[in-house]
Amino acid sequence: MNNVKTNIVVFTCNWDGLSCVEAAAQKGLNYPASVKVIRVSCLSRVHSGLILKAFELGANGVMLLGCNTGNCHFEINADLVKREYEKTRNILGLLGLREKRLALVRLPVGDGPGFVKHVTDFIVGIEQAESAASR
Repeated sequence: MNNVKTNIVVFTCNWDGLSCVEAAAQKGLNYPASVKVIRVSCLSRVHSGLILKAFELGANGVMLLGCNTGNCHFEINADLVKREYEKTRNILGLLGLREKRLALVRLPVGDGPGFVKHVTDFIVGIEQAESAASR
């Protein structure tokens, strides 16, 4: 990774997603301090306006971290989260931003290593895309 800090906002559900972040911390797994984790009761509460606000406030990328499909504790239809994600990606495209700056990740309970891998790969992808665009 380069010397420029890549700011990432991770909106995570209070259940499976947060358990992955907590498991990473308990296992002593590291990810950049520029990753800001924001807990919400359910990813269905995160709408495009909130995601776009994160970008407006300086996020280079936003990750939505939630429960595996069919495992939502609020029994929210997973399609609702997916539709909001797709809608926001389309808006990013219309604004001239790369849609890959937004990621939807679903992990099983307590998958700390999976969380760290996804967030690290996400950062690398954003940095590579920004590097290629600046050439």
